[in-house]
Amino acid sequence: MRVVLVDPPKPRWWLLADTVMPPIGLAYIASFLRSKGIWVRILDCTALGWGWERLASAFEKLRPDVVGVGGPTCYSKRALRVLEMAKELLGPDVLTVAGGPHFSLLAEHELSSNDFLDVVVVGEGELTAYELVKAVEEGRPLKGILGLAFRDEGGHIVFTGERPLVKDLDSLPMPAWDLLPMERYRLVAWGKRATMLVSSRGCPFNCSFCSERIFWRGVWRPHSPGRVVDEMALVRTKYGKDLIWFGDDTFNLSRERNIAICREILERGLNVSWGIEARADLIVRDRDILGLMKEAGLFWVLMGVEGASDAELRRYGKGITLRQVREAFRALREHDIITQAMFIIGERWDTKASILAKERLAEELDADFVIFTPLTPFPGTPLYELAKSQGWIEEKDWSKYDLAHVIMPTETLSKREVRALMIACYRRFFLRPIKLLKGLTSRNPYRRAVNAYFLRRMLFGR
Repeated sequence: MRVVLVDPPKPRWWLLADTVMPPIGLAYIASFLRSKGIWVRILDCTALGWGWERLASAFEKLRPDVVGVGGPTCYSKRALRVLEMAKELLGPDVLTVAGGPHFSLLAEHELSSNDFLDVVVVGEGELTAYELVKAVEEGRPLKGILGLAFRDEGGHIVFTGERPLVKDLDSLPMPAWDLLPMERYRLVAWGKRATMLVSSRGCPFNCSFCSERIFWRGVWRPHSPGRVVDEMALVRTKYGKDLIWFGDDTFNLSRERNIAICREILERGLNVSWGIEARADLIVRDRDILGLMKEAGLFWVLMGVEGASDAELRRYGKGITLRQVREAFRALREHDIITQAMFIIGERWDTKASILAKERLAEELDADFVIFTPLTPFPGTPLYELAKSQGWIEEKDWSKYDLAHVIMPTETLSKREVRALMIACYRRFFLRPIKLLKGLTSRNPYRRAVNAYFLRRMLFGR
């Protein structure tokens, strides 16, 4: 069996246009299939600079028996186009498979709507994908494989049952980095030195807007500190990546693991800078080890602040307070660690005043840079179910669910007004003379680089 996993041609996000990160989910599945003796390739079209014609040529050359795709909601149409193309070029016998949060949570809808989609891998993919490929290779029925959704001979959608999560993530082989164009991945201001890794899966918290939490069933599972640093060392030595962004939903859940990872890095003398997404309350809890984390290479922390009032944070189910947010940003500044704040624009009860209050809070926090994203009701989340039941959703095109387009109005603001306020927040925050002066003259080279990057984006769009 020949398996080809595809990350489709994608437009770049307007604010982080220079960023191209690897499809880690596909890389994990590819490595697991390969460890079982299955021929597999990954085609990362965006990184390779391929359009649809080049992908079609690759299909005709490779002639795969199975074509698989994944990706977030905003790229689901493009993923489906890959599968439709595979059927057209390779014939009806090619098995087309989709996975990841979007397709897992909307399996019935997508299978019912797209006759060229054969199977959805529901949930964690490695074991399910392997068992699927082997069953097809041996001509066995799919009903005995947990974690699948497909149409039976009568056209009815069949769900085979929930597959247990992998208990020990270290039992999985490392992602198949060698099947990806590693030299083409880059991150905002730091170019090809950077890549993304994942050191854990899932998150135990209850943010109402997060589909990842639903996909991973509210469970956090980490790789061991040794395995994390092994992978950091691999991408450093083999691919020259000395700047790593950890794409974990919440990196800093375990204090003991944080300490162990840092000590492992220092003991090995690994010269790598790394950034994380972290919760404010956990940063406050661990403020006494921030010095150790900085010494081990931590240079950048992203925090989901989301709102400018405790009431809004409670509505999101964040489980943090603004007092903790302020303490966390203060602690990171004390250690000269770059801070990134995420704010949500367009919550149902947002007004012009409450949206602009978020920008003022970003200034107060003295964040190095800020992302203002429209509130997006991703399928499967409590927010989606609420918004759908209340008739709030005005944008039905999945490609617009990219955290850049406004999907819903507020009680008092139209979608257009929400977008205008979002742009105003960006300009107010990034074009302040005092911020530009402090950022561009900072002794911290990373801070200088990120401020120069965002100045170019705000002024020239590049």
